[in-house]
Amino acid sequence: MAELTIEARGLVKRFGRRTALDGLDLAVEPGQVMAVLGPNGAGKTTFVRAVATLLRLDGGTLRVAGFDVRREPEEVRRAIGLAGQYASVEPAMTGRENLEMVARLYGQPARTARASAAGVLERFGLAGDADRLARTYSGGMRRKLDLGASLVSTPRLLLLDEPTTGLDPRSRIELWDAIDGLVEHGTDVLLTTQYLDEAERLAGHIVIIDRGRAVASGPPAELKRRVGGNVLEVHVRDRADLAAVTAALAR
Repeated sequence: MAELTIEARGLVKRFGRRTALDGLDLAVEPGQVMAVLGPNGAGKTTFVRAVATLLRLDGGTLRVAGFDVRREPEEVRRAIGLAGQYASVEPAMTGRENLEMVARLYGQPARTARASAAGVLERFGLAGDADRLARTYSGGMRRKLDLGASLVSTPRLLLLDEPTTGLDPRSRIELWDAIDGLVEHGTDVLLTTQYLDEAERLAGHIVIIDRGRAVASGPPAELKRRVGGNVLEVHVRDRADLAAVTAALAR
């Protein structure tokens, strides 16, 4: 049996009186995109931060790429890349400079860093804009640059915490296509999202969490069969129409 990319058992994390993770169990198998789906406050970001060794758990065991996050955090960090909810690029530097800087921070020699940056720019369709300042990039381009920065070290596992937050529909689809490309190149992905369509589009397996616990899991088609019923999805051209649409659906 192949070693699990992530193995979480009984994870507990408290912030004062609030329990963010309440006995969470979750496993990510190699070669897949796992989506963690849930509303705001469900514990999605807390879980990602725990996997990224950015916080200390109060209970449970968590292994990433075979390494224990508590005892072997440095090994875990070498195995992962992380892109948060907002693009963390330096606007006063070009796209190329951003990526080369990150590669150098990972310890790559200058020549290797240049090659790594060039490869990422090409993969994400940013080569033609590589020498523009990042402040001139669109929101979608900035998100792709941020995603690329997390890949210059060729991580085994990429953590994406609500990666399409704030993006327009076109940029959202472009980012989905970029994530597809990562999987084709052999990168495992853990994705958190509030959007069922995003989880269904990208993931082979979905875990739904609420109040820090896993309440359902399985392939997207299986979860839809389990829930049953019909779903009506409505898109509006103008936000001003939302109230009228809501009233119509309530009848």
